[in-house]
Amino acid sequence: MTIQVSGQVGPVVVSDGTTANGLRQAKSGELMVSEVQARYYEQNYRGNLFSLSVATAAAITAYTGGAAGTPQIALWNPSGSNRNAIIISANYANVVAASGAGTATWGLYYGPTAAITQSTKTTPVQGSTLTAGGSVMTGFTNVALTGSTALTNVMPLGAYYWATAASAAVVSSVAPAFIDGMILIPPGSMVALGGSAALTSATWIGSLVWIETPI
Repeated sequence: MTIQVSGQVGPVVVSDGTTANGLRQAKSGELMVSEVQARYYEQNYRGNLFSLSVATAAAITAYTGGAAGTPQIALWNPSGSNRNAIIISANYANVVAASGAGTATWGLYYGPTAAITQSTKTTPVQGSTLTAGGSVMTGFTNVALTGSTALTNVMPLGAYYWATAASAAVVSSVAPAFIDGMILIPPGSMVALGGSAALTSATWIGSLVWIETPI
């Protein structure tokens, strides 16, 4: 059976409650689509968007995806959760500068992992309520991920370089990094945000934002 769909080139002004005839098309014939609300409004409003953050500036432990390591932020999707975590963004920022020369490279490390047995957890915040709860993921901030497997996948986010002789810092960063779903964390996997070196005196804040969807 053939269904013919008609469209109209150019904008149409109609009143509420009116049924418009035809789909909106551009001058070259393609279908026009507009985001009526902000991109993640619907997912956020429906209670599917979550975040995990370090809001109080703190030193980090060097982390490059090693087993049982200590990243700034980690998100574990336990086996059997029946949901995927779709990473939307990753963010970090330096608050107190390092007092000694050095470089810290920041990245998102991700991949399958064994069950994490660390008991100190941080509950993710649901975007629609701005309160902790509602997520099936397990969150961690600045604690050792006991039992975790080494991660071999990484998305570099930027670097921080401090040279005391020059009394200057150089920051090469894409934060906030909009991942927009390029990293998906299925059940039995994890993602971690971390810096490669714990520079003397340096403190940091950071966050991860994701959407949870049923499998």
